[in-house]
Amino acid sequence: MAAPSCLAFPAVAEEERAPVEFGATYVTDVLSVLDGGIRRGTAWLGRGDVTASVDGRVFGIDGAEFFVDVMGVNPPDFSGRHVGDAQTVSNVEANSAIRPYEVWLSVPIGKGFTVKAGLVDLNSEFDVQDVGALFLNSSFGIGPDFSQTGVNGPSIFPAPATAALLRYEDDDWGVRLGVFDAVAGSLSNPRRTVFRIPGERGALLIGEVERKFPGDGEVQLGLWHYTTTFHAIDPGATGKATSQGGYALVQGTLARLGTSTLLGWARVGAASERTNAIGLYLGGGASWRTETCEIGLAVAHARLGAPGRRAIVATDGSADRAETAIELAYSRPVTPWLTVQPDIQYVINPSWDPSRENALVAGVRLSFSFSAD
Repeated sequence: MAAPSCLAFPAVAEEERAPVEFGATYVTDVLSVLDGGIRRGTAWLGRGDVTASVDGRVFGIDGAEFFVDVMGVNPPDFSGRHVGDAQTVSNVEANSAIRPYEVWLSVPIGKGFTVKAGLVDLNSEFDVQDVGALFLNSSFGIGPDFSQTGVNGPSIFPAPATAALLRYEDDDWGVRLGVFDAVAGSLSNPRRTVFRIPGERGALLIGEVERKFPGDGEVQLGLWHYTTTFHAIDPGATGKATSQGGYALVQGTLARLGTSTLLGWARVGAASERTNAIGLYLGGGASWRTETCEIGLAVAHARLGAPGRRAIVATDGSADRAETAIELAYSRPVTPWLTVQPDIQYVINPSWDPSRENALVAGVRLSFSFSAD
């Protein structure tokens, strides 16, 4: 049995779940640029969510679930104003807004098969870096090779899109197929949630195969493709091109010592370079988890494709080939509802700008969690 996570206290057993459950979380980061970047300074960022989960028994469908998440975010643009990095040092940074974030219905349709439709966070189903959830940097949530795509980004925080998904799960395999609207949120108002029929503005198609291993090990292989086309980013290029790519992820337990566990993961992702600046991403890390805390070290390395580098050089005169973020995090729950997490990040070549000094960022994350049924 794996050692208990020190990111959260034990959850209520499935058979004890109430027909309707309510929850609330608030995650706040207080971060400072201590050296380098654009300028020194401190910012307070935060994200709050109020959720409701309705068990299918309420409306007569065993195994079904209806879920609603209303989200609020407080800015500022810390990475843009202070760090100057492309990958974003805090995964709760976004424009200020209060809006519905997820609204979906999940229904079983046969042994191991489930359909899900509504407003869905793509990263809750695809490209999930479980071990990376400890870290603050956005690249450890969904790879930047994927998060950079689309007119308004794919269906991830802070702008979700409507989707229809088919899932299959058994003890050894998982298969997920999804159709997401190609435009996430509103182009005219980034603070507004928009409900569309999936595919109304073009579609983002994604498929993922997961192979599970004894214990908690797994390998994920994913492919994605936009049905719409995009302008080529290479200076002087004409016409439009497709945006597509893929990723591979391996994660799980590396070693156990008593009730302590060493976890690790590695991810590689690629995107079509004609339409996306980041052509290749490599990331991963490890964490040591005990019954009372977790400490980890992770690295995120985002490399420009040749067209993306030429586009930056044409505008700014020069560009480094890659941006690399190194993060050291320590997390400890101090009450059943509060977790404290000091964090340090060092960003090398922020936004591939050779004139920008490497940035040293330090701060603390406070995570509050409440539930009621």
